[in-house]
Parts: sequence; structure tokens; C-alpha cells
Amino acid sequence: MSRASAASIVIVAGMALAASVQAAQPRSVDARTLDIAGVRTGMSYDEALAAAASHFKVAPGQFKPDPLPSENPVTHTKLPDYFTYEQGGMRFAVYFEGRVPVDKRRPLAVSMVRYELPWSQQNSQAMAEAALAKYGVQSNAPNKLPMQWCEKPSPNPGMGCDSDQARLTLSQVKMELIDPAWTYARIRFVEASKTVKPAF
Repeated sequence: MSRASAASIVIVAGMALAASVQAAQPRSVDARTLDIAGVRTGMSYDEALAAAASHFKVAPGQFKPDPLPSENPVTHTKLPDYFTYEQGGMRFAVYFEGRVPVDKRRPLAVSMVRYELPWSQQNSQAMAEAALAKYGVQSNAPNKLPMQWCEKPSPNPGMGCDSDQARLTLSQVKMELIDPAWTYARIRFVEASKTVKPAF
């Protein structure tokens, strides 16, 4: 074998190895751009309600707001923490945090969205197929229990997506879209509001 042929084999093998390593890299997906039933994290209450009503093709009045709204720690006014909708065994819920920075016109921000079907093997399979069709290959592929999509997945598929980032998770018949940044912002806001400069 000539030296040139050997060099060619080495180059081809190297390219194949690089391609396989690249193919093995987990897929990065910004979960903040994803939606469940039209609802994305960061939407206001009215935006989320309108998006969900459009998706399910029902009037906004069909959604049940939080029946006992408590004082929001950001706005110090009573605002709903969530709204829900059920249809044919499907359960859908949208959860909110007080928006930080404060915006009086859009006081709430979607922090989490949940969608769940009744348990059955058929429903679990249908959810997985629908998720792949809508969101593409999961970030922790080939793992399927659960399937996760996030911007910074672990290089180890078994680890999936850590809890400090926005992520979409499908576990059989339960799907959850969450962005913890809204909760962290609220916690920092409340802590800062308690800060008092000593003057003794």
C-alpha cells in the first residue's frame, strides 16, 4: 500500500469518526420558543388565555381561573396563579408568576404549562409520536423515559436536562413546559424588597 493510499484511509477514517462524534452530540433546543397548545412561557395571562382558546377552538370562558387568588408577592394585588381546562379526559393547566421586571399592563408571566392524557399504552405512544413531529428529536435522545428538550442538555443522554433551565419534558402521557427563570426572578425580587439599610 502506498503512503498516499494510507494517508487517504487515515483521512477518511478521521472524517467518519468526526461525523459520528458530531452525530452523537445532544440536540440543543431553546425551550422558551416551544409551546404546548399555543402557550409559551413568558406570555401574559391574557396572551396565554387567547392562545389556548384559539388552539382548542373554544371560548376563553371555558377555561377555569384560580378560584381563590392570593396576593401576588410582586404586585401585592390578588391575581390568579393558574387557569385550567379539561376536555374528553385531557387535562391542561397554565401557571403564572408575577412578572419581573414589573409591568403593570402585563403583571403575570407564564412559568409552567402542563398537558396530560389518561394513562394507556396507546396514549403514551401517541404522545411520543406527536411530540417528535412537533418539536423534533429530543435533546436526550435516544432516551425516551422521559423525553426532554432544552438548550444545554448534558453530554450524557442519561442525565438529560438539568432543572436550572427552561425545558420541555414528556413522561409517557404527561407533558410539562417550564422556565424556572420566572420563579428565580420572583424570589430575588421578594428578597430585595426586604433589604433594609442599617442605620443604628
